[in-house]
Amino acid sequence: MMNTDYFWFALFMTRGIGPKALCSIARVIEKNNIRISDIPSDSKKLAEQHPELWKKLDGKIDFEEQNDLYSRFESLTDEDVFMIHPGLSFYPEGLLELSERFSISPVLFGRGEKSLLSSTGVAIVGARSVSEKGLEITGEIASGLAGAGMNVVSGYAKGVDSKAHFAALDAEGTTTIVLSEGIKEFRVKKELGEFRWDRDVLVVSQFQPDSPWMARSAMMRNKLTCALSRAVIVVESGPEKDERGKMSGTFNTARTALEMNLPLFVVSPSSLDKPPPGNQTLIDIGAIELNPPDYTDVVISNIESNKNPGVSAVKDKKSTQTMLFQD
Repeated sequence: MMNTDYFWFALFMTRGIGPKALCSIARVIEKNNIRISDIPSDSKKLAEQHPELWKKLDGKIDFEEQNDLYSRFESLTDEDVFMIHPGLSFYPEGLLELSERFSISPVLFGRGEKSLLSSTGVAIVGARSVSEKGLEITGEIASGLAGAGMNVVSGYAKGVDSKAHFAALDAEGTTTIVLSEGIKEFRVKKELGEFRWDRDVLVVSQFQPDSPWMARSAMMRNKLTCALSRAVIVVESGPEKDERGKMSGTFNTARTALEMNLPLFVVSPSSLDKPPPGNQTLIDIGAIELNPPDYTDVVISNIESNKNPGVSAVKDKKSTQTMLFQD
């Protein structure tokens, strides 16, 4: 009998099988109502019983020759890492559709409270070198959302991300940490160590378990951050690109939110001591301007009136929020 979690782990770890192939395999399994536990490991039997799935897997993977890989899988489960894949009861609604459109892996690794995958997530993002006023506003927004029962989603970088995670937990709320490295590379930051990680925190990664941090991975993480959220809030953003041509991660996340048809909120430049250039640009192209003190109320009201924005964006790719800038 095929272990369902191991099936997806083995596919994920196989060279040549990326997000597009994983999505395609998931669709074949869904369309043919295949129970993974019934999939034979023998290639000949697989071809006889599930020819369409066999065509997707033939020549790519041999489930009968996986001793070393299975040991790696077991070591992850021993470290309380779990698989997040299509077909699970807690698999995020709309994630498979967004994975297909935005080249996000539909198979993830997780640690912590898996029920947070089904919660109402709101992403809070911003500059690493955020101002003191920006940090203050981040704390207000995160604690307000947490107090209203929203799950705060962010990328665990220094600055806005770390403040958002801390403020949500400090308000006795929950948070999802989206990594830009492998799940085995994750370390709990000192300032967050006092909280209930088994109950109030979910850590997710779309990368191979041992993958180190890389700049390109941070940009890929931004897509997943949006895909796990019902809205995105930008606290401080630099310009789309700096004078050296380097893309702003925060601006990139905002762009992804618009492409996914998610409500995008940006803190008003007038609320900050030194208005960052990216904030006004994002407001000019359609982001909703946030002014104190009603940050939380505005965001929650918008989410409630836009019940499932990410999925509707996939069904209607001609989003009403059109990007007016290019790479």
